[in-house]
Amino acid sequence: MKNILFFLFLVVASKSAIAQEYVVEGKKRLNFAKTYFELGGQYSPSFSSKKMNRNQTIQTVTNPASIVPYLNIGGLHFWGRADFFISIPLSQINLDSNDSTDFTLNQSVVTGARFLPWAYKDNRIRPYIGGSWAIVNSKQENKQNNGQPTFSKSKLIFDAGLLYGKRNFMTRIGVNFYPNSSLEYPITQTQFEIIKTPKWGAYLGFVYAFESTRSRNMETENAKLNKYAKTSSPTMNAFKKGDWFIGIGPSTSFVLGTSDYNSIRHPYFNKKPISNTYIDAVLGYQFNKKGIITALSYRNPTFANEAFRVKQTVKKNSAALEVYKYLTDYNGFTPYIGLNLAFDNIDYAEESDTETISISKNHIAPGITFGWDILPGKTEQWFVLRTNLRWFPLQSFEVNNKKFGLNQIEYNVIQAVFYPSRHKNAKQKKDSPH
Repeated sequence: MKNILFFLFLVVASKSAIAQEYVVEGKKRLNFAKTYFELGGQYSPSFSSKKMNRNQTIQTVTNPASIVPYLNIGGLHFWGRADFFISIPLSQINLDSNDSTDFTLNQSVVTGARFLPWAYKDNRIRPYIGGSWAIVNSKQENKQNNGQPTFSKSKLIFDAGLLYGKRNFMTRIGVNFYPNSSLEYPITQTQFEIIKTPKWGAYLGFVYAFESTRSRNMETENAKLNKYAKTSSPTMNAFKKGDWFIGIGPSTSFVLGTSDYNSIRHPYFNKKPISNTYIDAVLGYQFNKKGIITALSYRNPTFANEAFRVKQTVKKNSAALEVYKYLTDYNGFTPYIGLNLAFDNIDYAEESDTETISISKNHIAPGITFGWDILPGKTEQWFVLRTNLRWFPLQSFEVNNKKFGLNQIEYNVIQAVFYPSRHKNAKQKKDSPH
């Protein structure tokens, strides 16, 4: 639900977009990238898995084909030559059923890139190839004995397809290929079986693309921005010392290391759990002439494991102070890197038929912040799309004298950042009516 609300928020924020063919004026700064939203469906064919019967015999079962609707947020970059995107699944729809098992197979978050050998152009079919990194979630529910876990696994996905569009609307059809489709899955607390999930999938998507960098009624300013060199300083022509900003966007956290505690006590749990989708809110100040940002961010991820009548939850409330610096500006693509310090309250809870464990811990964790802004207007850009990643390699706590590691990356997929004072300045620079 949070993903849908954020999608609607960005649609409203982009209502002043200019409908036009992608590249009609040559390769300029303000048509370097074109933002899009995509709604589609991912088809996955049927496959076989194994389950344990009540008489302790192993049975092979067939899981039905399925369709997973998805929301993509992305952008065509390098004047229509490259497509960078993130994909968020919305649900799973099975096309059939069986009497013994339900199997969930979807991708929680996908980050990828596609290359178009021929640059995108209206009224032309354009082939593409690409690759992506995905977290694939698998869960088998034995209807006679519920309670098996969700297993998450990082996968490399190869991608190929066709793109066709005109003005703001496009259609995409493609095929995904999974080089590693085997999954070692616990059918009991102690017994694991190899399940071979599909090696391919197909998808169809409908795209709404819009111009988010060229401002209506500001053609004088647009012309100035287009005169910048392809690679330039992020602080060029900064005339104010700094500006305050606020931001909000959806995030997901990925645990990178295994937990000693779970490896010993609960080997059937997901070894590298993924959090729920949560909101990352930020208040900060940008030093325009130095290209430095200072910020205070708040996040509250929850990691949950549940299987075989055991439930485990890790809730984190975190405020992070961070400082990072822009590295360069390539046609508005502006990467940065810096440091952060998180002040965390971690609540651990575990419930089973035999015991209940509850731990609360305050923790300070240093980390690294890196990411990029889409910043065609440099220090005068009042609405910015920002992607943050925060890595906390040293975060951990103890449960029953065993280490529980939270070596994690927080992936702030896309953050809408607003600079109030810059917005006021932009209003004053609008072209005079003729």
